Order: sequence, then structure tokens, then C-alpha cells
Amino acid sequence: MKHIITSINKHRYRIGLSSLLLLTGLWFIPTNAWRVTAAGGDPLSSQAIEAFFDAALEQQMAEDHVVGATVAVVQGSDIIFARGYGYADLEDKVPVEAERTLFYIGSDGKLFTWTAVMQLVEQGKLDLHADVNTYLDFEVPEAFDGPITMHHLMTHTSGFEEELNALLAEGPADILPLREFLVCYMPRRVYPPGQVFAYSNYGTALAGYIVERVSGESYEGYLNAHLLEPLGMRRSAAVQPLPPELADDMSKGYHYQAGRYDALDFEWVAAAPCAAVRGTATDIARFMIAHLNEGCVDGACILQTGTLADMHRQQFTHHPALTGMAYGFVESRVNGRRILWHLGESARFTTLLALLPEEGVGLLVSYNTPVSDGRAILFSFLDEFYPVDSAPLEARALPGWAQRTDAISGTYVPAQVAHTSPQKLIGWLGSLSVRAEDDGTLLVGERRYVETEPWLFHEQDGDRQITFGQEIGRQWLFWGPLAYFKVPWYQTLAFHLPLVAACVLIFVSAWVAWPIAAWINRRRDQSSSAGTRVSHWVAAGLGLINVGLLAWFVVLMLNYGETYIYPEDRVDLIVRLYWLAVPLTGAALVLMARAWTRREQHWAWRVHYTLVAIASVSFLGFLAFWNLLTGLPV
Repeated sequence: MKHIITSINKHRYRIGLSSLLLLTGLWFIPTNAWRVTAAGGDPLSSQAIEAFFDAALEQQMAEDHVVGATVAVVQGSDIIFARGYGYADLEDKVPVEAERTLFYIGSDGKLFTWTAVMQLVEQGKLDLHADVNTYLDFEVPEAFDGPITMHHLMTHTSGFEEELNALLAEGPADILPLREFLVCYMPRRVYPPGQVFAYSNYGTALAGYIVERVSGESYEGYLNAHLLEPLGMRRSAAVQPLPPELADDMSKGYHYQAGRYDALDFEWVAAAPCAAVRGTATDIARFMIAHLNEGCVDGACILQTGTLADMHRQQFTHHPALTGMAYGFVESRVNGRRILWHLGESARFTTLLALLPEEGVGLLVSYNTPVSDGRAILFSFLDEFYPVDSAPLEARALPGWAQRTDAISGTYVPAQVAHTSPQKLIGWLGSLSVRAEDDGTLLVGERRYVETEPWLFHEQDGDRQITFGQEIGRQWLFWGPLAYFKVPWYQTLAFHLPLVAACVLIFVSAWVAWPIAAWINRRRDQSSSAGTRVSHWVAAGLGLINVGLLAWFVVLMLNYGETYIYPEDRVDLIVRLYWLAVPLTGAALVLMARAWTRREQHWAWRVHYTLVAIASVSFLGFLAFWNLLTGLPV
């Protein structure tokens, strides 16, 4: 179980909840200042940018075993740097070319969905604050005495729980029509709309379907006709599979493990509006230019200035002092610079798209192999061209520090989790620990914070701020646009992992100890009673079901951690089979009581059987909490 956590944490949520990893406390306010200057007022130069990326990517690609990367930097209305690095096809040594090689940009494709929505808003065909059911031919159920609106979808505050089926699919045969997908995989509403940021791939897919309904065009057709073609993005597409004229130039996606590279020709996305776009660096650069240049590229405009300003303006935050969300973009502040950005991650590709609107600069970096931190190149870029000199904040404890930290210390789980399905475990892997230090600082994960006013904390040597509050009957941590809710100790992985490990050891001990005891009894010409033999078989069967199905689930989750294809049918089968453990656990409890009342076997055997029965009950509690024993099989 510990290995599954390490594996999934390393590569988790490459399109979705890894997108969660990008949303870490940044800020943006748009302006019309297009002059690009570095620290000290010197203009950025393409030569300096070239030198930076040549060095930075050489190091990063070596450290993360990246096969190929593509880069584009825009300034105002111009592409000032574009280059490919490494290979699009390692086996045939096909180099990456920024103008030719297509990369999969993952969730950065959501920005095209949100731009399409704003076009329809601009035309008066969509109302951002109307109930989404107004535009649908099926119904999103009512909950929390309030409807979901397009505003909620675009700020990821719709309140849906996580739904991993909205990520990748094994192949075209597994991709449902968009409406059928939305009806089949509609997640529960678990938060009141507009209160909590919980990144939602499903919500984006729903918005894409509304684009279809309102425009009368297919989602892919709309993007092509109203975004890709007007922007001159002739080397990009939002269809799968790609058109023949582009397919040969699509980079393969790679996964590196144990000294070898595994190549994949194409990743299939389950719900197109979540991550449909594949394109060249220079094509995506034109999309960035439109967002930096009042919606226009080479005289072609996709949005009016006012609409673009609305899209870029902060539309949601958990606290006035914190960063939040624009429409689709994450707001950021790094090195004192205002940023709009998004991260796109799949099982094989990682893409960073970032805009510095005040500086008129846009940055795209895409890798055809997963990297350890897709944001690292942005931070390095900012440190190189927009450095700041700042001293760490002085640690101090404000009056009432002890009482506040007692209330907030503990384990916090990201809001972007499943609550009602076995997918729940995946979200819990992103938990944060919060604890107060003796020097008056607060340690959140690995970052140290200083309290600047009651309940508001500033990173001691960085830009991030966090705060805490009570919402929906829970204690919450708000970190930029991210939200985490506090869980009691008995719901943490730190409690559940030792519990399940102890249960497994007890089950295994029965498989080992009792056959040995039976062999000894036969050597002594002693035979066990029928009740003892039944007890043995019940415990053995119970252990086999519990341990065997858990091992299968772990294997499936490890595979998910590498492919981001959620194996729903097999997980559902595991849930059904686990119901066999319920009557067997009941039988084990009855046989345990019988053994004590009739004083069958040696007292040590009875104690051991009691441990097996207790482990079985505890294991059922473990299964129920993680939704591996939920509902009745049909």
C-alpha cells in the first residue's frame, strides 16, 4: 500500500488532479502595459531567452529523462523565441521542431473551452449566471438550494466531487459521445456552488457540451471554426484521431522507468473539452498572443477587449488577501509579478502555459515525457529575468497563537476528491500536514509560514499566503485558489495504513500458523473437531478475499498511476466481490464466540482466532471508509 502512494503521488492527475498541483497560490491583475522589461528596466532579448532555455532544459531533460521538449516565448504581438529540443521519435531520431512537431497540451486545452464560452457570452447566447440546466437536454440534480452556473464551472466552484473517468481512455472504442458521457459519469454535488474551489474535469466537459448546445456545432467543429482557423493555428487540431496531414508530425509520448523508455503514439481523452488540443509551439503561441494583445492576432480577433478583461479578472477567491481564479486561468504572483497560467499533464506529456499580462509576455513549455515539476521552468524563468531581493520574514508568534494553532494543526485533504466512490483514495494521497513549530512558524507540508495577522499566514521565504476558516461544517485551509478540509486522525492515511497492514499480517499469520498446528496434531495422532475445521476454512477464505482483492486493487491503482485510465469496471467487480467478506466476517464472529464458550482448542488458538475476527471487522470498516464496500451488489 505504501508503494501505491509513492507511485501515484509521483505521477498523479496528469490531466486533472495534477492540474491541482499547479494551483498553488498565485495572483494576476490584467493591464494594457505591453513593454517587456527585465529587472533593471532592460528589454528582454531573444538571445538571452535562448541562452536561458538551452541551459535550463539541458539540465531538466537530463534530470527527468525527458525525450523531447518544445518552447515558445511571445512578447506583445510577436513570437520572440521558439525552439524544439530532443526527439519527437526517439527510436527513429526524429528531432522536435517548434514549427512542425505537435505536442499534446493536456488540460491547457481547457483554456480553449473557456475562450469559446466567452465568445458565446459576448454574443449574448450564454449567461454566465444562469442555471446550466437552462442550456442542457438532461438535468443536473438540485442540491444545496442553489443552481450551478457557467460562472461556477469556469472558476471550478461548481461543487462536484472528483470523477477520474473524465481523464484518459484506452482507445477510441472506450470514448462515449459527450452527452452520454456526461449522463453516465455525472458526479455527486458535495459542496455548495460558489463556496469552494475543487478543480473539475467533469465541469469543463459539461461546459463544452453547453458550447455544442448553444452554438449548434460539435465541440471540435466549433473550436476549429472559431478559434484555430481565425488564429491561423494550421498545425493544431482538437479532434481525435488527428487528421492525416498532422498525424505523422505528432510527437510520441514517453514514460521512463528502470533505464528504458516506453513509447505511446497517441493518448485518447475521455471527454474532449477537458483536453482536446494538440498543436505546435508556434501555433499555441498565437493563442497566447491573442490573450495578451486584446484578443487579436494579425488583425483577426477572437474576443473583444472588454470580454477578455472579464475573462482575465479575478472571479473567485477564498479570501481578499489570497490569489484566486480568473475564468479558466489560475491567478499567480511570483517574484512580485502578476501571472495567469495553467498546467496540462497527461500520462506522457506535461505542458506549462503562462502569461505575464503587465509585461506582455507569454511562455509555453511542453515535454513529451512527464517531469517531476512542470512549474519549475516558470520559476526559473522568473528568477532569471525578473529576480527579486527579499529577506525571509522574521518568525514571530502573535497574541493568541497557541489557541489558533491548536485549532488548525492536523491533516488536511484537498477539496478535489471523490467522496462516494473508490476513487476517494487517490485524492487522499494529496493530504497536507499542518503543525506549529516552537519558533512561532507554521509548517504546512514542507513550507514554512509566518502569521502576519490572525489566521493569515505568509510564506517565510516566498510569495504564497494561506488562511484558515470554517465552511460547510468543516475546518478549511485556503492556499491561493486551493482548498483543503481538515480530517480527524482516524480518517488519515497515517491511521489507515498501519491498520490495514496489521490486518493483513493477522490474515497471513493464520495461513501460516494453522497448517503448522494441523501438521503437528497429525504427528501426535490428534484430530481437530469439525467446528475447528470450519473455523479454519472460514478464516482462510476471509483472509484470501480480503488480501487478494486488496492486492488486485493496489495493482489497478499502480497502473492508473502510470496511465491515468481509471479501471472502473474492474474496481466495480472488486466492490461486488468484497461483499462476500460480510457473511464470512459474521460467521467468524459466531465461531469465535463458540470457541470461547465451549473452550475448544488451546487458549492461544482462541486468542489468535479472536484476533482474526477483530481484524476482519476492522477490515470491513477500512473497506467502507474507502468506498470499497458501498451499496448492495445487483
